[in-house]
Amino acid sequence: MILVDSSPLVALCDPRDRLHKKAMVDLDRLARRSLVLCAPVLTEACFLLEHAVQRMRLERIVTELAIRPFLPTDELALWLETFRWLERYAEHAPDWCDGYLTAVSSLERKAKVWTYDGAFRTTWRRLDGTRIPLATR
Repeated sequence: MILVDSSPLVALCDPRDRLHKKAMVDLDRLARRSLVLCAPVLTEACFLLEHAVQRMRLERIVTELAIRPFLPTDELALWLETFRWLERYAEHAPDWCDGYLTAVSSLERKAKVWTYDGAFRTTWRRLDGTRIPLATR
C-alpha cells in the first residue's frame, strides 16, 4: 500500500510545478501498486490546487488510477494519535496532514508514503520513533 501525500498530487496536476516530471516518472513506477488517499491529504491538495482545471485533473487522477480512500476503523483514535504527534514536533510547526499520514503509517506498518516533503526523510518519525517508509527516493 502506498499512502499518497499532497505534494505528488499537486505536482501531477500542475505541469508548471517543479516536481511535475519527477511525479510522472514516479507514477509510472508506482501506479501498479495499491494507492491510498487520506481525507486530509485530499483536502490539502484541493486547497493548493486553486484552479478548476487542476481540480479536474485531480479528480481524473483519483478515478483513473483507482486511488482508494483510507477508511480508518477508529477515526477518533487516529485524530488523538495525530494530536500527540503534533505536540511531539511542535517546535517544527508541522501541519495536520503530515501528522495524519504519520499516524496512518504507524497503524499500517507495511505502508509506504509517497511524498516530496523532505521532513519525512529528515525529521518526522512514527510515534514509536521508527522511520516512516518512503515509496520514492
